[in-house]
Amino acid sequence: MKLSKVFRAALDLVVPPLCWVCREPARGRLCGHCRQQLPWIEPLVPRRRGSVLQQQWSPLEFEGPARALVHALKFHSATALAALMAEHLVDALPPRAFPDDATLVPVPANARRLRQRGFDHADLLASALARRVRLPLDRPLRRETSVFNGQRGLGRSDRLSGRGLQVTAAGAVPSRAILVDDVCTTGATLERCAKALLGAGAFRVGAVTYCTVP
Repeated sequence: MKLSKVFRAALDLVVPPLCWVCREPARGRLCGHCRQQLPWIEPLVPRRRGSVLQQQWSPLEFEGPARALVHALKFHSATALAALMAEHLVDALPPRAFPDDATLVPVPANARRLRQRGFDHADLLASALARRVRLPLDRPLRRETSVFNGQRGLGRSDRLSGRGLQVTAAGAVPSRAILVDDVCTTGATLERCAKALLGAGAFRVGAVTYCTVP
């Protein structure tokens, strides 16, 4: 382990790591400039009419470097970025976003995209977040096969109507759950997942996403 760290440090001197956003040399996964350009916003998302979510938190707008990080994780297999995104969430959100009696629940991935990518980006983010906030992690949700095979490419009205998304809860569910995902676009996915948990016996459901689309 020590040799590995020494080798990595020596390698970084010869070939400095690159920023995942601008691809310039950086001391971490983000250069100083891109870190300063992260589009931070008021993290407590206003409740939508009819929402079943107790609270929803999202500290970044889905723009600029934040959008680039999400795309790098999802579409370029930059799985190490889940740790950086979890770090941002912990730094930006207040302790009440992570109640002591809560369990983190990742939003389940579309089965076809899971096979294509070989990993579940929301699960990676939830796992990294669970380690930092010291909360348990559970995976009771299942995304069912749909004729639309996912929501990507659907318009806002189709997303809100639930087309392309069917979610069920399998087995026991935590009484207090916090859904974890990378992006909240319309909120339809979070609402479907929350309803599935509440229908299976959960008492309270909140949500945390890395980014949101205003």
